[in-house]
Amino acid sequence: MSRTGAQLRLGALLALAALALLASCGEKPAPNVLLVVVDTLRADHTSVYGYERDTTPRLRDVALQGSVFEQAYAPVGLTGPTHASLFTSLHPLSHGVVRNGQSLGSEYVTLAEYLQVRGYQTAAVVSSFVLARKFGLAQGFGFYDDEFLPSEATVELAEWEGHAVREGFDRRADHTRRRAVEWLRERRDPERPFFLFVHFFDPHSPYEPPARNAGRFDGAEDEVEREVAAYDAEIAFTDAAIAELLDALDELGLADDTLLVVTADHGEGLMQRGYMLHGLSVHEEELRVPLIVRWPAALPAGQRVPEPVSIQDLVPSIAELVAIARAGGVSEGRSFAAALRGESSLDPERPLYLFRRDFGSDAVSPEVVAETGREQAGVSVAGPQYGLRAGSWKYVLAPREAAPALFDLESDPLELENLARREPETAERLRQQLDAWLSARGQPMPGAGEPSAEDRAGLRALGYGD
Repeated sequence: MSRTGAQLRLGALLALAALALLASCGEKPAPNVLLVVVDTLRADHTSVYGYERDTTPRLRDVALQGSVFEQAYAPVGLTGPTHASLFTSLHPLSHGVVRNGQSLGSEYVTLAEYLQVRGYQTAAVVSSFVLARKFGLAQGFGFYDDEFLPSEATVELAEWEGHAVREGFDRRADHTRRRAVEWLRERRDPERPFFLFVHFFDPHSPYEPPARNAGRFDGAEDEVEREVAAYDAEIAFTDAAIAELLDALDELGLADDTLLVVTADHGEGLMQRGYMLHGLSVHEEELRVPLIVRWPAALPAGQRVPEPVSIQDLVPSIAELVAIARAGGVSEGRSFAAALRGESSLDPERPLYLFRRDFGSDAVSPEVVAETGREQAGVSVAGPQYGLRAGSWKYVLAPREAAPALFDLESDPLELENLARREPETAERLRQQLDAWLSARGQPMPGAGEPSAEDRAGLRALGYGD
């Protein structure tokens, strides 16, 4: 870490510690915080968001007790970068973790560090080597369980993203749930509020649910349908593990005064655009994720929040809800605490910036094939891809595609009809907005192919030069 980075980090923590000390006199006890992140969970494959299969009955019940965000987004479709954004409130192009296997720099102050300085006991139980402590996400956690035993693993890898995998690569949800409950029962300090982060990996490929869940959604007629059914069965298995975790919270008398947040790091392709996996685009199936927030003692129940939000908003929102100041750091998220309290609505036009990293070639990278054993035939990943959601519009730009894409998510939620030529003024306005945002982060605007003569004529008629 540079001297400047170290000074910024120290200043942020000292400022927060001073404010925490001042705020601690005569205030109500701080609530516990339980953050549950499910890997590779598409929002539209959960019962909470109206999926035809009852994959998440417990989360559906939790949603009725709290608030559901109908348009929540991850900034990128990769586990490591998304978690770095979740914990720092920064976009991947700001904190620099743009691919799995990269480490979050120690100059960035995480949510766990802010809560730890505030007096919280901090703990994490993660389910994949992707989030191993060596990648910088354990910052601020007093307890970080990233021990993956071969007997608990579903994926066998000796190496991943250039890093040796010395034990197991992952573990199933029941093992993770057991360890999280053990921490609550045996390690938790009853004199302090806790922040517990629990990460479940199961919906991630390969789709191999435990035997007791394997046939839960039988009836598929072809291979893709069978794989989707297996993916859904893994979601249901994870929902059952979350139910047992929440049951333990109830038994310990902690549920009412615990701020519970349930979300995901990204979705999954499921062959909507010719690929099964994730990390390959900025489209809805990859980046729209579930987000449920419940705090029975302080927040109203049964709310549905329609405005778009990002999981980068979790740091400022949690900080506001538990009454701590986010001092001395940089936040690119926006607090949605007031909306949860029913005090105000969010901005429906708020821009969200989405990203797909440059894989360095036209073909899907070797690590994707190595991790999943699956070739993604015919999928181009040349160069980065960027997306901007603003209101109901979604603008998508990739440097080697013939033209940008513009979708109206209100009338076309599956992003099937490109309206860029029909709505050139909107497309150009969003392009300029994306250009300004990228420039502010030192990213040159990628070329998107030459516009047609018809497009150029239309833009000139609207007052935009060549």
